[in-house]
Amino acid sequence: MKKVLVTGATGYIGSHVCKLLKENGYYVEGWDINFHGEHNDISEYVDRFEKVDVTNIPYAYAEFDSVVHLAGRGVVPQSLREPSDYYRVNTMGTSHLLDKVKTNNFIFASTSSAWEMKSPYARSKVAAEDIIKEKADGHTIFRFFNVSGTDGINRQLGAPTHLIRLAAMVAAGKLASIDIFGDDYDTRDGTCIRDYIHVVDLASAIVSAVEMGPLFTDYECLGSNIGFSVREVINTMQSVTGKPIKCNIVGRRPGDAVSSVVDNLSEYCNLTKTIEDMCLDQYNLEKET
Repeated sequence: MKKVLVTGATGYIGSHVCKLLKENGYYVEGWDINFHGEHNDISEYVDRFEKVDVTNIPYAYAEFDSVVHLAGRGVVPQSLREPSDYYRVNTMGTSHLLDKVKTNNFIFASTSSAWEMKSPYARSKVAAEDIIKEKADGHTIFRFFNVSGTDGINRQLGAPTHLIRLAAMVAAGKLASIDIFGDDYDTRDGTCIRDYIHVVDLASAIVSAVEMGPLFTDYECLGSNIGFSVREVINTMQSVTGKPIKCNIVGRRPGDAVSSVVDNLSEYCNLTKTIEDMCLDQYNLEKET
């Protein structure tokens, strides 16, 4: 049985990945520190769980067939306020993990923000990519676009920051309204455009990388190759839920790119879900919890 280590295992993406790995017959070890003060219950999905901080791994660990490195910090506005912590966790944490854990198949969660490099978050992830290319014996670097949706069990943690989750919370009556950060961009309706991928499809791509092995490319894109504006996402949420969503137009947010859309999907990316699925799945979860 192949052994896989997943960092950030109790988080949003990590919990989905652990579940899918276990369903596919892998021995799964999970690491996390429950940074948000809450966590997804992964007890059924892992053979062993340890509370390990990737920036302070106490000793060298036995070799794993694959390491899926998802632990990190990922909120753009926060990174502008706390850049040193983003470099400490995302960049140096990755370097420390590579020093302490041996594998021939290191799979890394990077970001679509890498092309714009407008925030410490983006720059910390690209610096980590460079370190992986130097140190890893075999790697697949996934640049994630906007990940949303749910398997109906595992959820996003911490204060809501993702557009689809925020829109779902308004539709479910948990929030009164949603802010749109700028409506004067050079786009078809003035709002920023993003590419979205359902978390189940993203987790499946990661499992494919575990099964098939490293690609050794500069990076692989996980998205849909379709761009949706902020307004279009909100309109989709209204359409699938039948609920009105109040919007407030506020000023532009520092660090936001005008548009970010996949131009070349990874061969490991097999899309089964739509933007409508993402919105409805997230709404159903928010409505029930």
